[in-house]
Amino acid sequence: MAGMSTRADNAKGRKVMLGFVVRRCARELGHSPTPDEFALWANNQQWDGERYHIFGQAISAEAAKIMLRSLDRLVTVRSPEVILGQREAS
Repeated sequence: MAGMSTRADNAKGRKVMLGFVVRRCARELGHSPTPDEFALWANNQQWDGERYHIFGQAISAEAAKIMLRSLDRLVTVRSPEVILGQREAS
């Protein structure tokens, strides 16, 4: 169907602003994430019972610290529908 993503599409990923990713994390946590919290959240996503890393690979707390300073950067995410609020996280 037009406009709907498949699991294969999500495995490839799509580019979104990093700020959208951080806001989704903050919404789920209830506060702005620390680098450790952001890395843990990004590395432990689930969809249909399958665990995955939102950026396609695990990120460290050090990488998360850098990412939290670069919110206007485009990044590739595996499941943009979750980030953009088009479906709920599992």
